[in-house]
Amino acid sequence: MVYFYTIFFGLALLSTLALIFTKIYKKDSLVLEKITKILVIVFMSLHFLNLFLPDSLAMRTFDDLSNYVGGENIWFILIRWFNDFAFIAIPIALFFKNKTFIKFVSFFTLIISIVNASIFFKYIEVYTSTAGAGIMALRFFSAETKAFFINPIFRGIYFGIENYIQLMLSIFILLKNVKTIEFNKEIKEILKEVAVFFATLVSVIPIYAPQFLFKGYSLTTENVFTTFKMGEFFHIVWIIFIILEGIILTYIFKNKSKETKLILIYILTFSLILQYNQMFTGIGEITTHRMPFQLCNMAPLFILIMLLTKSEKVYHFTLVINAVGAIIAMVMCDTTPYGVTYIMNIHYIAEHTNVILIPILCATLRIFAPLKNKDVKHFIIGFTIYFLFILLVGGIFTGLKETTGNDYWNCNYLFMFNKEETMAIVGFVGPLFDMKIVIANFFTLSLTQLLVYLVFMGICTGAFFLMKLLLNKNTKKLIDTND
Repeated sequence: MVYFYTIFFGLALLSTLALIFTKIYKKDSLVLEKITKILVIVFMSLHFLNLFLPDSLAMRTFDDLSNYVGGENIWFILIRWFNDFAFIAIPIALFFKNKTFIKFVSFFTLIISIVNASIFFKYIEVYTSTAGAGIMALRFFSAETKAFFINPIFRGIYFGIENYIQLMLSIFILLKNVKTIEFNKEIKEILKEVAVFFATLVSVIPIYAPQFLFKGYSLTTENVFTTFKMGEFFHIVWIIFIILEGIILTYIFKNKSKETKLILIYILTFSLILQYNQMFTGIGEITTHRMPFQLCNMAPLFILIMLLTKSEKVYHFTLVINAVGAIIAMVMCDTTPYGVTYIMNIHYIAEHTNVILIPILCATLRIFAPLKNKDVKHFIIGFTIYFLFILLVGGIFTGLKETTGNDYWNCNYLFMFNKEETMAIVGFVGPLFDMKIVIANFFTLSLTQLLVYLVFMGICTGAFFLMKLLLNKNTKKLIDTND
């Protein structure tokens, strides 16, 4: 323990002195800027990859529910939540140089980084527990490999580096902006910043946090008011919430600068990336069934590509294919009928909410150009490529399942590979699975697959022209006004 704190805070002190020296004497400031931007990418990558490593706190099911009943770990859950906030705040402060987020990082995130170091061994305790899942649960790994993932030295070095970078980036942002940071004196402006802080914090809530905070961990399906089922109270509330959130955010940001609008979209995108992938931390074994090949699962990747490349073609794909797919998933509510705060239900809600809102807000806030009739080809070509990819991958996995008898290969991407699972949702398609061609006694093509392609493409084509009518109404140019 003494060695860790000596090394960590010794390095932090020396690095801080080096930053102060650089600032005073203005040595290689451009080089330092580039280094910090690289470090942001490294920090975000480490934070992201950690979602796939064992964590005994972010589990789908627990044998011992005392953590929920007593609430002993709520304070630690809050700290973890604040670190997810840092995942969003640091890149926005550094790349966008947003004054509000510079304040958040310079003070709040900086303090949290120090707290992380002070409770370092609490982190290692939950990261090295044999109760953890993540990638360690894969059946193909040897016992030695699984042991490595919960090795105290490995996890200690990993978390130490991640938190060290988070701390130094926070200090760098503070030192770089210390002379320009201004604290608002007007109550109205203070309230705006407080609202931005809490709105960002709520947007990035870990999917495992609600069941701790509200002591709502439950596998019951009996209480209608607390369960999450199609057509029941919380399902209706969720649908209304998405509609209202879209309207409210459009109203608030419609006359803001394009940079401010982009910050909003990046906040939602980074939240989506974290909240979707947090599922892999505690779901148990990551089988092919859970691999991120469904439309909504791949949406975070497509959205990130859209934002980084500013590609209109990818935008048209996310707006039509991803958003429509997520809307269908929202209406059908194909999720676990347990308590609404159950981790997998929060995952389902958070993922599909942002997959719907992000591309639609890109349209309503005019971050991308209005739709044109010729744009229809972009989502048709995009979905065709995606469909053929899924047809190939899903067909291979299904063939492996049938030839080996290993349920690891069970999948049902686009609901067209597993007859029983699909019939549980839409029973009438059962006979279509039996109309099939088997190639080389391995690869199966069925009429269900053709039906999925044609029906979904028809729905999306209709949705495209409806979106074009509604989103382009009375708008002939992009809105890009200043704050």
